[in-house]
Amino acid sequence: FISTAGQKIVRGIALRGGPGNSPSGLFWAADALIRASFVGGTAVFQFDTLSTQTSILSSRSVIEYDGVFYWLGSDRILMYYGVVREVENNLNRRWFFDNVNFSQRQKVFAFKVPAFGEIWWCFPLGDSTEPNYALIYNVRLNTWYDTELPNDGRSAGTSPTVFRKPLLTGS
Repeated sequence: FISTAGQKIVRGIALRGGPGNSPSGLFWAADALIRASFVGGTAVFQFDTLSTQTSILSSRSVIEYDGVFYWLGSDRILMYYGVVREVENNLNRRWFFDNVNFSQRQKVFAFKVPAFGEIWWCFPLGDSTEPNYALIYNVRLNTWYDTELPNDGRSAGTSPTVFRKPLLTGS
């Protein structure tokens, strides 16, 4: 599928729409964020390019937290809550982008830990080929930290829904 911005769609997520425009969705292209809104009739959906100044590091780096979508771009961290904004990170943003194994970027994945107000992005650090480190954003405290992942890292994870804690798998 090619986006209205002329780029391949990297990720799509259902979006809650208001009256008259549900179902809706967000689509990430390599350089754009696009919203699809149900309009019915012959057109069925209307597509709006929300920004052509975005990027996406990994299709698995997108995470929704309380109606706000966060993702890692190729050189900055972004969010969407009606408008696209950069998430400020003066603590470890440069360190992260200087040290993520860019050749393994599709292995970067996100999960959230709502009990602590955290979003975790697990990524391969340096020469690692599997996610062995995590970049963490605390949405409540509006602060950043990072940590090494245990036992050679993790290859996938999911946010808690049924269980009280996130589920992660080893590498």
